[in-house]
Amino acid sequence: MQAKFSSTRDMLDDDGDTTMSLHSRASAAARRPEPGHTEHGTLSPAWRPVGLTLLALCLVLLIGLAVLGLVFFQFYQLSNTQQDSISQKEERLGNLSRQLQSLQAQNRKLAETLQRVAEKLCRELYNKTGGHRCSPCPEKWKWHGNKCYQFYKEIRSWQGCEHFCIAENSTMLKINTQEVL
Repeated sequence: MQAKFSSTRDMLDDDGDTTMSLHSRASAAARRPEPGHTEHGTLSPAWRPVGLTLLALCLVLLIGLAVLGLVFFQFYQLSNTQQDSISQKEERLGNLSRQLQSLQAQNRKLAETLQRVAEKLCRELYNKTGGHRCSPCPEKWKWHGNKCYQFYKEIRSWQGCEHFCIAENSTMLKINTQEVL
C-alpha cells in the first residue's frame, strides 16, 4: 500500500493544525468520480445544456398542454352556445311553421267562403237576369244548371282524366246518352 501525501499547505486545516490524508490506490480508484460528474457531486458542464434543454422542452410541452386545454374549453363552450342557439332556432322555426300552416288553413277557409259567397251571388244574378256577365264558375268553365263544367278536347286515359280532375279540384262527368250533351 502506498501512501499519497499532499503539500504542507494542503495539510493545514482552518485552525492551522496539520492534517494528513492517506489514500491507497485502491481507494482512489474506488472514489474516482463517474463520467459526467465532478468530485463534488454536481453535473459536469457537458450535461448542463442537455438538462436545460430537457427542462425547456418540458416547460414548452406543459405550456402547449395548457394552451390545448384552454382551446378545447373555449370550443366546448362555443359548441354548447351554438347547440343552444340551434335548439332555439329549431324551436322558433317549428313555431313559425305551425303559424304558417295555421294561416294557410285560415286563408283556404276564407278563400273557400269568399268563393261560395261569390258563386251564390253570381248564381242569383245569373238566374234572375238570365245571362249576367258575372259567372259563378272559374275562368274557362261554363255555368249550366247550378253547376260548372269544363270541356277538354284532349285524349287521355280514364285514369289520366281522374288524376287531372283531382288536380283541378273537380270531378269527372260521365255522359251516358247523347241527349245530355
